[in-house]
Amino acid sequence: MDKSLLKLIHEIEYETGKLSQSERALLVTDGSITRLLETYVDAPVGVRTIKQNIVTAPADIAEILEINPGDMVNYREVYLYNTCTNQALIHAISYAPLSHLPPRAIDRLMKEDEPIGLIMRDESMESRREIISIKNAMIPSEHVWNRTIHSCVRRSYRIIHKTHPIFYIEETFPFPIISEENVIRVKTPSRIHIGLLDMNGTIGRIDGGAGITLEQPGFEFEITGSDTCMITSHDPVVRSRLQSILDGLKNNGLSFPPVHIHVKQSIPFHYGLGSGTQAALGIAAGIIAHTDQKIREDDLIRLSGRGGTSGIGVRSFFRGGLIVDAGHRFGHGKKKQNFAPSSISSGAGIAPLVGRYDIPKDWSFVLAIPEGFSNIHGSIEQSIFQSCCPVRLHDVQTLSHILVMKLIPSVIEEDLEQFGEAINEFQNYGFKQCEIALQPPVILEIMDAMKNAGAAGVGMSSFGPTIYAVCDSKISSISSAAQNCMNEWNGGEIICTKGSNCGAMILKNENEFIQVS
Repeated sequence: MDKSLLKLIHEIEYETGKLSQSERALLVTDGSITRLLETYVDAPVGVRTIKQNIVTAPADIAEILEINPGDMVNYREVYLYNTCTNQALIHAISYAPLSHLPPRAIDRLMKEDEPIGLIMRDESMESRREIISIKNAMIPSEHVWNRTIHSCVRRSYRIIHKTHPIFYIEETFPFPIISEENVIRVKTPSRIHIGLLDMNGTIGRIDGGAGITLEQPGFEFEITGSDTCMITSHDPVVRSRLQSILDGLKNNGLSFPPVHIHVKQSIPFHYGLGSGTQAALGIAAGIIAHTDQKIREDDLIRLSGRGGTSGIGVRSFFRGGLIVDAGHRFGHGKKKQNFAPSSISSGAGIAPLVGRYDIPKDWSFVLAIPEGFSNIHGSIEQSIFQSCCPVRLHDVQTLSHILVMKLIPSVIEEDLEQFGEAINEFQNYGFKQCEIALQPPVILEIMDAMKNAGAAGVGMSSFGPTIYAVCDSKISSISSAAQNCMNEWNGGEIICTKGSNCGAMILKNENEFIQVS
């Protein structure tokens, strides 16, 4: 091996998350893995043979075993399992050159379901193990572990007896191998922001608007105890963004012992899908659940610092569905005294909920997420609010009419045609018109292509660049039309999803659903 075992462990953890001390020990042990497993699971460990026969050695195996290609070897595939629960623990395959093994060892190997280490002990075969590799492995599409597994690692090694290799073994470990206590799993939705309703303020309120909760994309977090606070993800950008969010939660008063947050899935940041809100609420809820405290909606909102302009993302996290909120009081001495995004409006509090409505199950949403755009956030976003507001009062009145008399009733009556018309009309007025005007022409090209391919309605979520189309058929045609447009630009991703009528899911130890009050 060119790299140290510890370095290999660190490389694996960089992608899959921190391993427990027991899992680390199992990967690097040069002794009997069966004995270690029995200690960790507190039960006898047995061997279940899946396949065994005499084969000719392939060239790569022959080189490792220091025999000639074509020499006879015993091939064996087994599972090590907990004999009390019948739970499979580790999958292993082994190659043993017949010319290097004592006859009794060969007989026992071929006739009995027992660990190789025990055979060697009983036959007084002193040996040493030489680890060849440790690396990530794909989770098989069908496996016999009969439980949720999150990643797999495969190690290979050979056993040497009297200067000769007598076994080459590959072991695949599903993680977690041993069920951990107090594992919190959080799955969040994402959201489409249809548009802000009143960015004029003449009537004494601003903000307000509507949005749709989506099943995908979403965040998936696993939160466990740890010696040090850490966030792991296969994407370094996601790790960096979430570290900033975690720091913000601490600054807002979230106190907790060291935890390990592993990100299995994420929402693209600054693409108009509400990633920051879902991440902040999801991490806060997961950490609070991990510390066995009561999860309260008001506390989560305060800690997250979200919802100071639009409450759509916050309400989507808790309730799902089509969300309509009423914005904030506006003017001197009121909750909001200027036009500003949520990122600097935490003091305004969450907007009152006007209504929440179930999204029809047979409606589909096609998301086109183009690449190569300058994301709008931070100081750029703040300056846009200042330069574009106030919008015309006529636009606010028109949007209010569309919202109340077309968009909301179309969802209640499951009228896709009316809903699509409302979405299309929303793009032409008020702050949404400003948001679209800031985008390059390709955005309108994508929107037109999706409409022409059969979408009932097409809009841009928030500041974009994500474009969404709603339909109940022609999903393939709409997706292809959008993808073709994006390919002529810088490429992009298509996600086909459904509306979600429930909020985030928080689970403890796989099966205990944790409620937010």
